[in-house]
Amino acid sequence: VLHHPQLDWARPPIAPRFGPALIEGSVARLAPLEWRTHILSWRSRLVSSLIAVALATPARLESQTTLGARGGVTVSHASLDLEETFARDNRSGFAGGAFWDWNSGGLLGFQVAAEYVQKGVDLDFGDAVRELSLGYLEIPAVLKLGLPLGSLKPSAFGGVSLGFNTGCDVGGEAVPEDSADCGDEISGTEWSGVFGADLVWYLDSFSIWADTRYYVGLNDISDGTAFEELKNRAWNITFGLGFPLGG
Repeated sequence: VLHHPQLDWARPPIAPRFGPALIEGSVARLAPLEWRTHILSWRSRLVSSLIAVALATPARLESQTTLGARGGVTVSHASLDLEETFARDNRSGFAGGAFWDWNSGGLLGFQVAAEYVQKGVDLDFGDAVRELSLGYLEIPAVLKLGLPLGSLKPSAFGGVSLGFNTGCDVGGEAVPEDSADCGDEISGTEWSGVFGADLVWYLDSFSIWADTRYYVGLNDISDGTAFEELKNRAWNITFGLGFPLGG
């Protein structure tokens, strides 16, 4: 083989068959293809997820009837003033029961419930403080105005409640066992105005509920001479689960 120094510049360098140049060139050629593959894969997944959400959301926004149960705490003889809601003369107790809710899928809704609610107040007679404990079976019915936000729906509501007295006891603060039945001194029924708000999270087979409401007594519940005019006030804060009825 003849070698001429002047011709060396024209001869291209011969890279090794498996050298770094070949490997780097292969990576450079394959990298765009891999990225395109990953991008297409993620894009298809994103499109599939959006389609699934789009198909699921209208079903949740359709008219739905729910049957559920909830429970929580009630603070009675309360006030709209938050500083007085948990004052010492207020009584805390249990509130809970079942509810039936109709969701139109839009802004409007309706709910009726049957709940056991404990109410009462500390009565100051000057020389002694007596604990007035009341029990009620409440049947509230409210109209709801909500804002559908996908699977979430916050709502405000207002309505009335009919309560049936199930018990009345007056006890001494210093001597709890010194109590007496006061059923004859309390009206058997009570009408209340109800207003509040709730938040519902609709899932596939059930829903989660958070509810807070304020009861304003509309009639005097004293039905004798032992008490002066009495009207219940109460905050209810409850949480519950609901299950759709029908398809």
